[in-house]
Amino acid sequence: MANRPNKTTIPPCPANQMSEMVKDAMWYFLMRGGQQANIPALEEAVNELCHAMMQKTGGQAKYAKSGDVDFKNLDWIMWRIVIEATALVLSGELDKLKGTEDGDDKAQ
Repeated sequence: MANRPNKTTIPPCPANQMSEMVKDAMWYFLMRGGQQANIPALEEAVNELCHAMMQKTGGQAKYAKSGDVDFKNLDWIMWRIVIEATALVLSGELDKLKGTEDGDDKAQ
């Protein structure tokens, strides 16, 4: 009887299957439209990825220092970058930023 799950137990789902389901859901919401750019979130995610790539612990928890990134989170960090960058493009904000830069170049 100890091996039987109780009614509130969620059946185990392989990590890669769960990851694929989440990616599919995120992509679906992106393609629905109406995104708003969140440049600070994009910048934060890129900085987090840079920190992860430069830390000396290789993402290993037993050697981690305060603020180090666990490499188990790299997929999520990269997806966050992809989603925020896609939202930046689809929202039209990137075009506005490029237009501002083009305008600055012409003024000089």
